[in-house]
Amino acid sequence: MGQFQLSIAINIELYFQTDLLPDRLALRMTTRSNRQKEAVLGMPFGTACGRLRRMMVFELLRRHGENVCFRCDGLIDGADDLTLEHKQSWQTNGAAFFWDVNNIAFSHVRCNIRDGYVKREIIDGKLWCPSCSQSLLIECFHRERRERTGYAPRCKSCNNAKRRKIKARGNCVSCGAIRDTKPFRVSHNICSECHQTQTLANRKSRLHKQRTQK
Repeated sequence: MGQFQLSIAINIELYFQTDLLPDRLALRMTTRSNRQKEAVLGMPFGTACGRLRRMMVFELLRRHGENVCFRCDGLIDGADDLTLEHKQSWQTNGAAFFWDVNNIAFSHVRCNIRDGYVKREIIDGKLWCPSCSQSLLIECFHRERRERTGYAPRCKSCNNAKRRKIKARGNCVSCGAIRDTKPFRVSHNICSECHQTQTLANRKSRLHKQRTQK
């Protein structure tokens, strides 16, 4: 028997002796099929199916003239702006409200927000501060890139008041320096010099880790 024939015989024997092998083969075939579909569609197959379902729902709503927002009564112009929402919250009323089709409505993406949630917007150059419950000029807020509006959630006064509440009183935990003898971090028991040293060390460590992973 040649080496090639021997290899085939061994694989056939393993196939009939191992119960997990068919599952692995099926998983392999499914993965390969999904990759082929993704290459054709230009996106994951599951994402494409979800998008197609949303397009079909929107088309049916449009044909029957029911593409109207439950919140603002405005027309929903496209499938990308269509969301499914519950008229009454099922999280507070129970699971029955989740499955009740009479409790289902359609709305814009921008309108589909939970009850009691206030979306912060810049109106006439002002922003709402939830801490002091006032609408203040944007100059009263620190800049914050991570926020959608580009400004911090609280105004400068409320932010400073919160920082004063958590003002630290102890000495430096790193070098043992006594507070008030040199510059210290206001909200931490560490001097500014040690804090800067630790920050630089942490930054170098992160950069080294990123380079190692690459």
